[in-house]
Amino acid sequence: MKNKKKSICITSTFYNEEENLENFIKNFNKTRSKLLKMGYSINLVLVNDGSTDGSVKIAKKAILLKKFIKLISLQKNYGQQIAIYVGLKEIKADFYGVLDSDCQQNSNLFIQMINQLKSKKLELLQMKKKYGNYESLIKTSLSQFFYYIFSKITNVDIKPGSSDFYLFTHKVRNKVISSNISKFFLRGFIHLNSLKKEYLEYLPAKRPKGTSKYNIFNQLNFAFTAVYLYGNKIFMNIFISFFVVNAFLVMFIIFNNSLFDLITQGSTIFVTLFISFVVINLIFYCLIIFFLIKIETNKFVNPKYKIEK
Repeated sequence: MKNKKKSICITSTFYNEEENLENFIKNFNKTRSKLLKMGYSINLVLVNDGSTDGSVKIAKKAILLKKFIKLISLQKNYGQQIAIYVGLKEIKADFYGVLDSDCQQNSNLFIQMINQLKSKKLELLQMKKKYGNYESLIKTSLSQFFYYIFSKITNVDIKPGSSDFYLFTHKVRNKVISSNISKFFLRGFIHLNSLKKEYLEYLPAKRPKGTSKYNIFNQLNFAFTAVYLYGNKIFMNIFISFFVVNAFLVMFIIFNNSLFDLITQGSTIFVTLFISFVVINLIFYCLIIFFLIKIETNKFVNPKYKIEK
């Protein structure tokens, strides 16, 4: 009796990617042919994250022509992490991979990834990107800063440049789908729950067409969610400490006669600084409260979706 082929399931989410999705599927098909020759059974799971453009039609056409592709449509835009979680939850395999559908990540790298994962008996192989010069300096700097701070204040060891481009075993996948919080910061969760892992460095290509839907607001939302879920005690301590320090500063300003005189006398410089101080604090606390409410609300999210035929 012949040994059963090891199966690899690759999940890729998309949100309004009609300009890139067809090329992505075409490129993936070439990679699949190579992996088939190596003796693996390959499936591609496309997860439609509430797209409103023509990308859904392209995906539906693909599943009719290529039986190895499955399409899952979320009822609305839940975000990439939840979309990946749904894809992992619905398909069973020996190995699970994830990559973006915008053609910036080369699917051919899965050949190197599966070879290294098996030869070194790893649980996780994470691709670590080199930051390209076409990327926004602000976005790149925020990303590097986030990973540095995140790894310092949590127990999650994840290096700058890590993204949703990785390959892991069914053991890690089972941990993901049995968790209540994994779907909110999946790339952090798999690092927390993988005992043996390694990184491979790669240079992402420039997006062929269109623009990224992942803006700075999404980046901040992602960062706050990650820190709150995996380092919430430290997060709350920082929040409380900041509040106490500010409370003392306000009390000092109010009860210090000389400063009070400056305010009443209308010192332009001091009044400007004081107002700026108050405004910055209000903005900071409004942002923190907004993200805390959003994160707590998301904990009860139960994504609705259907598997397209």
